[in-house]
Amino acid sequence: ETAPTLEVRPTLARARKALFDSMGDWTDGVILDLCAGSGALGLEAASRGSAEILMVENNPRHVEIIKRNILKVKKCSVDAEMNVLQTSISDTKKIFSMISEPDVIFADPPYDKSADFFEMLLADDVFLENAAHSIIIWEIPDTPGSVGKFMKREYFDEFNIRKFGHTMFLIARFLSGEED
Repeated sequence: ETAPTLEVRPTLARARKALFDSMGDWTDGVILDLCAGSGALGLEAASRGSAEILMVENNPRHVEIIKRNILKVKKCSVDAEMNVLQTSISDTKKIFSMISEPDVIFADPPYDKSADFFEMLLADDVFLENAAHSIIIWEIPDTPGSVGKFMKREYFDEFNIRKFGHTMFLIARFLSGEED
């Protein structure tokens, strides 16, 4: 279920399936879904065996939709711990107090705010500390020239821009700072 407006654009089912299939095994994963919208990405992770999912959404109408979607997924015998938190993604202390260290962090902010949110999180010490061992999967706006705003290779060990259909994702892992 999604909101009957253009405020939420869930990742297209085909792109979502291709993304998840390309990432391998989701069993027992800890997933943080920022700007969750309808919760589609977090719910997909739950349906693929992830153990703990926190979906963060600021819009109260969308939070209610996510709650209803969680109930629908639980009726299908999905056994994950799924929670939704109504707050801004800038409230990183609150967010990370509600979840174990995430394996994967999804982010799909409104396209017009996406690059600003990305910059904000890369400047947030709480986010950087808690995301240090996470894979970041950020849906990139489909507006011309937007990819360049996400090319922050200096922060990441692994860095990929992947395209599934018309949907592009930054898939990255933070620099560990540890010697092998």
